[in-house]
Amino acid sequence: MNISGTALGNASGRVEGKVVLVTGGGGGIGAATARLFAEQGASVAVVDVDEAAAKQAAEEIDPEGRRALAVAARLDEEAEARRAVEETVGAFGGLDVLANVAGVRVWGPVTEADPASWDYIVRGNLLQAAYCAKFAVPEMARRGGGSIVNVSSANALAGRPGMAQYDATKAGLLAMTRAMAHDHAADGIRVNAVCPGPTLTDFHVRRRVQATGETPDQAREQLRRQTPTLLRRQADPPEIGQVILFLGSDEASYVTGATYVVDGGLSA
Repeated sequence: MNISGTALGNASGRVEGKVVLVTGGGGGIGAATARLFAEQGASVAVVDVDEAAAKQAAEEIDPEGRRALAVAARLDEEAEARRAVEETVGAFGGLDVLANVAGVRVWGPVTEADPASWDYIVRGNLLQAAYCAKFAVPEMARRGGGSIVNVSSANALAGRPGMAQYDATKAGLLAMTRAMAHDHAADGIRVNAVCPGPTLTDFHVRRRVQATGETPDQAREQLRRQTPTLLRRQADPPEIGQVILFLGSDEASYVTGATYVVDGGLSA
C-alpha cells in the first residue's frame, strides 16, 4: 500500500512552514514520517545514528538540501541530542514538531536480562526521547508552542513472551508522554503518543531473512500475510506516519496527553 506522494511539489500545506525533527529518520516509520511532513510543506531534520541512512533519506526528500537536513547523532547521549536540536534550529530557524520515532529492542525474559541490556533498552527507548524533548521544548516555547509525538508500541498495552524489557520501556514512554503533556501545556506544547502494531519495515524483513533463509521479497510477503490483526496484514510505514503527521499538525490543536493505537485491530 502506498499512501504517500512522491514529490515535494504535491504538498497541500497541512504543515506548511513548520520545522520538524524526526528521530530514527533513516528508515522504516521514521523515514516515512519525514517524507510525509516534507510533502505537506515542512522543513525536516532527518536524525539517525546511521549517518549514511540519514543522508540517503534526506536526499530522497530534497536532493538540493533546502528543506531536508541529515544529522547523524547518538541521541541517548545528552550532548548529542542537544546538538541535533541546535543543528535543526540553525538550519531552519526554529523547531515546531519533534517526532521521537527512534527505538531499540532486546529479546528474552527478565531472568536472562543483565545490567548492560537494561542500560541499552532504557537509554534507547526512554532517555533519547527525553533528551530530545529537553532541548526541543525551549525552542518550541519561543515560537509560541509546538507538538511532540512519542512513538511507543501497541505492546506497551498488552503483554507477550520474551519482550519484557522492550514492552516495559515502551509503557514507560506512554507515562512520560502523559506527564509531559501536563508539564508543557502552558507553553502551548502538545505531547501525544502513537502505538503502532505490526509494521512492515526493512528491520523485520532482515530478521526474517536471517531466520528463514527466504529472499527479501518472500520474507516481506510472508510477514504481510502472517499477522494476527483484524485487517489481516501489517501496516506499511506511511500508515503510521500519517497519524504522526496529524498529531504534529494544527488539525490536532485540541489533542494532548493522548495515546493513538494504530494496530489494525490487534488490540480490539
